[in-house]
Amino acid sequence: MTTKAELATWVREYSDHFGHSFHAKDPSMMRPYCHVPSLSIGGGKVRLIATVEESDARWASAHAGLPDDYDHSVLHTVDVSFTSPVSAFVTVDCGRYRKTGEEYVRFKASYLVAQVEEGWRITAWIGH
Repeated sequence: MTTKAELATWVREYSDHFGHSFHAKDPSMMRPYCHVPSLSIGGGKVRLIATVEESDARWASAHAGLPDDYDHSVLHTVDVSFTSPVSAFVTVDCGRYRKTGEEYVRFKASYLVAQVEEGWRITAWIGH
């Protein structure tokens, strides 16, 4: 059974992969973290992501919104609440940083994650 600390570590890995994926210009690097289908809620939009191609497009769009001098993100906090042994609600406090070290945005996001055959996957992403 996964512990809160183990799941928090997985979420931090996901966040690191977001940055690596952006720098590599390869949204497919997010696939090991995302379930298909999934739901994305943010920026006043609700998106149902029904295919791997739609998932890649969702992350490509998120990457396109980052400034050219984006360097990395930091999850200041990761709060995990298990809703069952194979599902959890996770909230993060995230800061995004420029190459100069300046934090240019800070926001919270929540994820509904589920443990499936392939491992833990994000089933819903909520930006707030």
